[in-house]
Order: sequence, then structure tokens, then C-alpha cells
Amino acid sequence: MTNESTNSPAGGDHEHTGTRRESRGHEGTGRDSDHPGSHDGHDHGHSSGHGHQHDDGVVIRWKLNVQGVEIEVPQPKLSVRDAIKLAGFNPETPWIIILKVAGEPKREVDLTFVLDLRHKGIEKLRLTPRQINNGDVSAGRRRDFALLSQDEDHLDRLGLRWDTFIEAGRRWLIIRGYHVPEGYSPEATDIAIEVPASYPGAQLDMFYCHPALARRSGEEIPQTQSHETIAGQQFQRWSRHRNWDPAQDTLATHLALVEESLCREVGQ
Repeated sequence: MTNESTNSPAGGDHEHTGTRRESRGHEGTGRDSDHPGSHDGHDHGHSSGHGHQHDDGVVIRWKLNVQGVEIEVPQPKLSVRDAIKLAGFNPETPWIIILKVAGEPKREVDLTFVLDLRHKGIEKLRLTPRQINNGDVSAGRRRDFALLSQDEDHLDRLGLRWDTFIEAGRRWLIIRGYHVPEGYSPEATDIAIEVPASYPGAQLDMFYCHPALARRSGEEIPQTQSHETIAGQQFQRWSRHRNWDPAQDTLATHLALVEESLCREVGQ
């Protein structure tokens, strides 16, 4: 995504690539701090502008890469739905939509998300068909119960795909295709976390992996020999515990425990 400023005096046009205001000759740098970001509290774009003219005669054109197609819009804000339509794709197709911003984790967004192209570093929207076939529940999204809004926001900021299941009265969050530190086989696994109905008053404890993780060295991982059937699949139980403070701890701090536990077992 680039930001182009065009000076339009009588008798000719001259194009300059740069920031929205005075920084010219540099792509992808600068932020208009006078403008807030999108509805989620973050800036979400930085591009080019056509159709918005300042008193000094500078016309702004805003551009965005949508799955390899560069679109151009007259205003810096637009919905993901509109961006996909302008790029010639059908927004009603069940897409996995990933927003890529330089220096930030990839995140999945939905059609109603509002992009603000003034934000520094927006690179592209990536579209992947969300295949739902063969009755494979992991291919689509399942929401048997709602997470706390702060937990959903955290998962989405990390760009993670996730489902919630209720099975035999137990509530499970399953994070799909979680990439584990180097030293394990396989390199990615689904991670399940039991979410008690009284969470965060009740703690999040342990985590479960499917397929089961093994060290490439062949050395056994302690306290991972038990298994739990979740959504019809056998998950390897990682028995890892800590003191829980309901005033401070959340899914985010529990995922930090997950990552630390995974790193420790391969010496990272």
C-alpha cells in the first residue's frame, strides 16, 4: 500500500510518492496523527489518495493491495467488504481475510472491519477460501459459547483461528494451527483450553494438543502422557499449573504460560 500526492497546477500534472502530507519520495512512511484509526481503536491504513484536494492543490489517492489487486479510493477509510468488491472478488464467498501490517502480527478481520489507510505499514489484505467440506468441523468456525470480549480481541490481534465447543457440560476453546517453537514435530498443532463457566473467577489450567507434540530429539516430554477426548479427537494433555489471580489473569496470561512451557521443553 502506497500514498501518492499529486500537485495539479494548470498546464500539467506531477506525481510524488510519499506520505499524506509533506514527506515525499518515500513509500510506506509517515502517519497523519490528526486522524484517529478505525472503530477498534487502532490506525489501520496508510496509502495513496485521489479525489481529496487540499488548499495547496495537492490531491490524495489512497491505494491498497487486495490479494494482488491494487485498488484506489478517494477517501482513506473503507470497509473490508467494499475493498474486496472493488478488487473484483465476491465478498459473499466464505473467505479467511488476513490484514497484514508491517511490524505487527497478522490478524484475521471480517467484512465489517473498517480500514483506515492513513495508518503506517498496511501492506495488504490476503484472501483464502474457507473450505467447509467432508464434515470436518475444524474447517469452519464453531461458536458454542462466547468468550469475553477482551479474549476475543486478543486472539484476533494475534491472527489466530479459533472455535468454542461445549461437550458433556465442559467448555473448550480450540486454537487452530498454532505454530510451536522449533524442535517439535509436528510444527503446528491445535491447542485446547478448558474455559470454566465462572472464568475468570475460576482459573484456566493446563492445555491440550492435537496432534500430540514430540521432541525431535526423541526425548520424552514430562507430564504429557495423558490424553483427553475433545470434539471427537485425542488431545495430549500438558499438565502445567500456576497460581491464578482473577483480578490480573486472563486468557492472554494463560497463553503466555502455554508459550513459555513449549519453549522451555526445547531449551528456548
